[in-house]
Amino acid sequence: MFKFLFKPSINRSENIRKFFTSYKLLSGSKICVEQLKNGVTVVTEEQCSPITCLSLIVETGPSFENSCNNGISNFIEHLALSKNDVQESCYNKCIKVDSVTTREFQRFSAVCPDIHVSESIEILTKFVCDREWDNEDIELQKNKIYQEAIDYDNNPKLLVFDYLHQTAFQGTPLGQSVIGPTTNIARFDKNLICNFMQENYQPHRIILVSSGDESHYSIVDRANSTLGYMRPDECKSFNASPQRYTGSEVIYRDDSMPYAHVALAVEVPGFNSPEYLPLYVASCLIGSWDRTQGGTNRHGSPLARAASTSRLCEYFKAFYIPYRDVGLWGVYFIGNAMCLDDMVANIQDQWMHMCITTQYTDIEKAINTAKLKLAKRVDGVINSCYNIGLQVLYSSERKSFTDFMNIYDRVSDIKEDTVKKVCLKYLYDKCPVVAAVGPTEALPHYNRIRSGMYWLRL
Repeated sequence: MFKFLFKPSINRSENIRKFFTSYKLLSGSKICVEQLKNGVTVVTEEQCSPITCLSLIVETGPSFENSCNNGISNFIEHLALSKNDVQESCYNKCIKVDSVTTREFQRFSAVCPDIHVSESIEILTKFVCDREWDNEDIELQKNKIYQEAIDYDNNPKLLVFDYLHQTAFQGTPLGQSVIGPTTNIARFDKNLICNFMQENYQPHRIILVSSGDESHYSIVDRANSTLGYMRPDECKSFNASPQRYTGSEVIYRDDSMPYAHVALAVEVPGFNSPEYLPLYVASCLIGSWDRTQGGTNRHGSPLARAASTSRLCEYFKAFYIPYRDVGLWGVYFIGNAMCLDDMVANIQDQWMHMCITTQYTDIEKAINTAKLKLAKRVDGVINSCYNIGLQVLYSSERKSFTDFMNIYDRVSDIKEDTVKKVCLKYLYDKCPVVAAVGPTEALPHYNRIRSGMYWLRL
């Protein structure tokens, strides 16, 4: 992620193209979707606010890279934000600009007063259209990314999740790192960068999202005068193949570290699956805990009670990372070297209980937690803008929070049988992926972890 703060895709199918051909007001909300003539999608949400959040989302990242140019999307992000005129414009207009590159998309965002929406759109357009860099800028960004890679390697949590993707999706683009190897970064030059942008920064893979007091027609008019001049290349298309999952492990042992960082996960469906919400509730059922919390044996989560009373770890948190067609669901924890075996056993015991003995009283709190987290996604123009972009990117439409709850028969209607069904389907007797960094001598062997994914019952 790269930020400035100043105080003053996949080619869409024909059905999706028809869906976006004309202006459409989604039912029950003030969210409008329109597609420009060249294929750029514009989505707006009108709400009363003194500020407006704008996001420009591009379907790019490691999933659209190969082993030779892995890391180039992240490099382009750094180059785009390094221009002096961009920094000066942000400073003079009191605009906050930030960006992030993930494995499936790249997002440039601008938060600004309503009077500077036009300037913000122009700044965002420069990020994907302006390709004028000199060799000095490119070499400067290489040095910055080298330093960023060192800092990345010194962050055990980031390193663990990077390893987790590498082992879970080994041999596929989704397993590649966002930063990329330093050998690739050293080879990047202006020609390689421009060729990659020509192939991947196509209008049909760009989404402009606005959330604020600005009208839909005003945003579309400004998008036409900036992004509307991008020329589509119908010959440039990319069809991503399914991301192959492999149950496996990767361990980096370093006994000099005070604690071990471990992630244990299984393969689950992606963002568009109807089982997304039950799995999300199941993740909330496990929850999170750290040593600073009190409560001892009064925690709602069985895993939190075990960790608190038996000092199994310093911190744990359940996670669900959904992508377009696949996801990772599991638990990340930080623990003492001598307690890793017991912590892994308790995690798997909790998973098996969820598959077999889940009761309504167990998921009642998890349902309320899931509701709160989902509601926070649409709280304010910034969160709402990010959520709109993600939904349009993955599902080609955006629904209001009420519609989002209704389409899955509401989170409140999720019963214990639903949670047990999805847990049995994706957890019980499945091959997990394990990634660990630190003093991992006491971590169980993979075959033993695999044998803990089922119970022998009479």
